[in-house]
Amino acid sequence: MAKNTEDFDDEEMDESAEALFDEESEGSATQVRDYSDRCILIWEEDDARRDACLEVLTDLLVGATIKAVKTEAEAQDLLENEDWDTFVVDFYTEGVSESEFIKNANNYPGAILVAINMGPLTLAEEREPARTELLRRLFDVERANSQIHA
Repeated sequence: MAKNTEDFDDEEMDESAEALFDEESEGSATQVRDYSDRCILIWEEDDARRDACLEVLTDLLVGATIKAVKTEAEAQDLLENEDWDTFVVDFYTEGVSESEFIKNANNYPGAILVAINMGPLTLAEEREPARTELLRRLFDVERANSQIHA
């Protein structure tokens, strides 16, 4: 019988993810991905977390245009005045999930909203193959081809 994911502790989840990654990557060459068509907006109020997230995503999503902002007002301004396909936030940050920005991001045509816990993000850890692949998959979701934002 399969184990419910809620019953895994963090170490077991890491081992399970690594096993899944190893199974999927057996016999396949390292795939180079080009994210040059991606425009990603990060909103994180904490300077250290924002910088860490920007560093990790810049390293992971080669070629992507990524901007990181500190305030909801900055995020809202960029949402209204530039084209985006992905918004990244940390729902563990108080007030983020019910913010006006999140409501607008959810209604942004063709875009995806990625919620990650930015607290533990470090470039060294995110370069581990299993973790890298799991994080990258969040950004490989198919987007609508007809994104139009006026």
